[in-house]
Amino acid sequence: MKPIFALFVVLSLLLVANINLSHARKDLGDYWKKMMNDEPMPEAIKDLIQDQQVQDATADHFIRYFDMKPNIILYHTHVVSKKQQQQKAFDHKFKPVSRNGKSWLNKP
Repeated sequence: MKPIFALFVVLSLLLVANINLSHARKDLGDYWKKMMNDEPMPEAIKDLIQDQQVQDATADHFIRYFDMKPNIILYHTHVVSKKQQQQKAFDHKFKPVSRNGKSWLNKP
């Protein structure tokens, strides 16, 4: 039980201390130079690379511009009156037919 507790304490301290244990490349330009045999990176590509540490320190992530235009959404554009619903419920063209194919309405 003690080794698990000690491991938990160490991992907690590492998490709280925010120690950077990653061994990733800090500068993405180094990768470009290595792969392209010391050829300089084009300006168009340099604009796409973002330095995350610099942006996080100076950036304000709160959006102050809110779209205040009214948003009208009509869900029930096909409103039908009750009278029309009752008329649609009964089909006047329908003629009931018996099992032998003769109509019940046309009695001889």
